[in-house]
Amino acid sequence: MLKIYCQFFKEMRNKSEILIFSGFTLLGLLVTYPLIFKMSSHIYGVPGDSLVNIYWFWWWKYAWGNNLSFTAIPLLSAPLGIKILNPFLTWTLYSSCLAMGLTFLVNEVFAYNLLVFLSFPLAAITMYFLVYHFTKNRLASMVSGIIYSFSPYHFWHGFQHLTVAQIQWMPLYALFLFKLSEARNYKNAILCGFLFSVVTLETLYYGYFMLIFTGAFILWQGWQGLRKRSKVQSPKSKVNYTTHFHSFKVVLVAVIVALVIILPLTRNIFKAVLVYSPGESSAKGGLSRPLEDLFMYSARPLGYLLPSIDHPVLGKYTKNFIESPFYGGHPIEQTLYLGWVGIVLSIVAIRNWRRQSKVQSQKSKMSYGLSILRSRATAEDGRVTGYGNESSSTTRYSLLVTRYQRGVSFFLFGGIVALLFSFEPYLEIGNLRIFFPSYFMYKIIPMVRVLARFGIVVLLSISVLAGIGLASILKKISTPKKKGVFLTFIILLVFFEFTNIPPFRTTDVSIIPPVYKWLSEQPGDFIVAEYPLEADSRYLFYQRIHQKRLINGALPGTQADRICQKITNILDPKTPGILCQLGAKYIIFHPKEYQKSDEVEILGVTPDFNKQPGLKLMKTFPEASVYEVIALPIKPLFD
Repeated sequence: MLKIYCQFFKEMRNKSEILIFSGFTLLGLLVTYPLIFKMSSHIYGVPGDSLVNIYWFWWWKYAWGNNLSFTAIPLLSAPLGIKILNPFLTWTLYSSCLAMGLTFLVNEVFAYNLLVFLSFPLAAITMYFLVYHFTKNRLASMVSGIIYSFSPYHFWHGFQHLTVAQIQWMPLYALFLFKLSEARNYKNAILCGFLFSVVTLETLYYGYFMLIFTGAFILWQGWQGLRKRSKVQSPKSKVNYTTHFHSFKVVLVAVIVALVIILPLTRNIFKAVLVYSPGESSAKGGLSRPLEDLFMYSARPLGYLLPSIDHPVLGKYTKNFIESPFYGGHPIEQTLYLGWVGIVLSIVAIRNWRRQSKVQSQKSKMSYGLSILRSRATAEDGRVTGYGNESSSTTRYSLLVTRYQRGVSFFLFGGIVALLFSFEPYLEIGNLRIFFPSYFMYKIIPMVRVLARFGIVVLLSISVLAGIGLASILKKISTPKKKGVFLTFIILLVFFEFTNIPPFRTTDVSIIPPVYKWLSEQPGDFIVAEYPLEADSRYLFYQRIHQKRLINGALPGTQADRICQKITNILDPKTPGILCQLGAKYIIFHPKEYQKSDEVEILGVTPDFNKQPGLKLMKTFPEASVYEVIALPIKPLFD
């Protein structure tokens, strides 16, 4: 990683990059404000999966300090405990290593917040380098960085999904994919393979996306090669097998580097794939997701075209489309707004590319025709025979297909591929069923359910195209003053399209509910069950405070999960006895959660714990009550 950054910073030949990157950082501070001043007490976004992330950071420190295994967690699903596939947070590399160090040095909340914050300037910087590779225009690259990083997609996942918010590595991988294509040497191959492993180990979703992205790149390269041979290759030219063999070796090195890094850290995943049958669902302990999830969490057309529902001005209009077939009902996953500024600039890039391609194609044909006439004429004089050689054809082709054109051509194609993959498995219109790629991929990889996340690859493509389009416009603006005014207008318009402030999006997590303070003061090592009996993120988060074992948190398909299904209904006469058998001393009852939890017998119906003779009220708090388990032990029976 250090070598990559060193290579980048060598390209910083003046102070403009420093100013631009400082601007990205300041913009990150603005959109997350006042997080920078409350790194240990607040979080960006709202409580949810973010609290689970913080819990895992804390668990690493707790396990280390108590000489426990990172993978076997006795504090959850007591008394059996749980065993996770990987000690790191959803198989991350960069986030886990940095978070572990920060948790030990400061605390787990600080570690989480810093990772979320850094994703904003880093994503903008990596996109800057990707676009600069095609445009050599710093200002256009800067705008692309803003479009990519400070997008509603990034904001929403930054609220709760730490690993999904780490979007900064994909532009780097795309950059070195092009570098490897342009200069097929071992250095680029190693960096390309390494970056693919970083993307994959940050979140397996993005590894899957980049696998599809790479497949699209290979298809596009093949198409480019066919065009080259059909337009400029001499009939007598020979295939250079030495060059092809070298290319094969270089690509093989990239693949080996990626596999050597990825496989050791994901071996438990593959073991699980082999253990469970292909169709076994996650509810039974398998990895497959139901096909219905793909429909529920797929992208919708309006998700790409309408501002986010949390936009301070335009959001109220988008809210009217929630739950509609063209928008969806899960904003955190289906908010994919690309921004009309980016779309329009992309159209400019595509139009310029098509126009230039036509002009250069005509020039190439004329040039090639003249070269044939010259070669025949000289052949008649006895000086030259044939149609030239491979190198001259390659030179003509390299003039035809510029880096600019390659960028537009591929990211247009790659964006369309990602768009199709983000849609639901099939669309039914009357008796007609239109299948999308996700339907067929589900047969191979049934673990992927949130198709809408493919939207980040669409956004990546739009960001590159927008930068290329903007660069072409800036070249036509004569004076620096006019250029500055136009650029300022574009940046302000992008920020207005994407902004979700006011209000600022931080939440105070330093306030500890009194029930957990009381529980932390109770002596001894005992087990607690929190009702509703579910793996609520707050149950885990506040376990950091009281550090008592919880019955909650059983993994689907395990014996502990089957036991929990027997004791979900607290009013069942056998439930207190089973709880006693499991070693539970107290039950924490959260009455308000019964109005919204999915893990209850009847949604909205709050049970009367006082009617359960096996429980004794111990203490009442504003948000919860504590009951002591006084029933005799009963062994749980299974059907």
